[in-house]
Amino acid sequence: MALCFLPHGPALRNLALNNDNKIAIARAGGIAPLVKLVESGSDGQKEAAAGALLSLAANNDNKIAIARAGGIAPLVKLVESGSDVQKEWAAGALWNLAENKDNRIAIARAGGIAPLVKLVESGSDVQKERAAEALWNLAANNNDNRIAIARAGGIAPLVKLVESGSSRASSMCCPCLMRLILVAYLRSPAFR
Repeated sequence: MALCFLPHGPALRNLALNNDNKIAIARAGGIAPLVKLVESGSDGQKEAAAGALLSLAANNDNKIAIARAGGIAPLVKLVESGSDVQKEWAAGALWNLAENKDNRIAIARAGGIAPLVKLVESGSDVQKERAAEALWNLAANNNDNRIAIARAGGIAPLVKLVESGSSRASSMCCPCLMRLILVAYLRSPAFR
């Protein structure tokens, strides 16, 4: 699949919004080149590719394909050190990818929890929402990730976001905090 139009921004990202196109782009071999662009493209290419992967990762088969193509580590790197838009879209892509249980483990192993916590703490409003959504999925049915989020200092910024964030952010933070509290509760002496 030729991705020569990616420098012009949202064309592929916009195509990837359609469910049928998500499948078609993956079948045409579009995921690996997008991962490569996230890894080593220009700033504009990284932005466009991260946006496309965010959309593509809404499809369950694509979640697996993006991980197999090595897409998790470069997305984590964008959350750490990308531009504002790159951080937002990479965090959103990780949110979608973390709906898959194996990807939850892979994102944690790639060092994704600490930069997502940092983004909840100091990102823009939209970045905070995307990072909170990603942490919410990372904490789903994964006690190791719940503990890692707490150890990375994730509880305080999530509580702050509940207090002062948007209603969307609060709707993500409350269930995430509930998941974090659950692991502490189940590890209490009463359950040993």
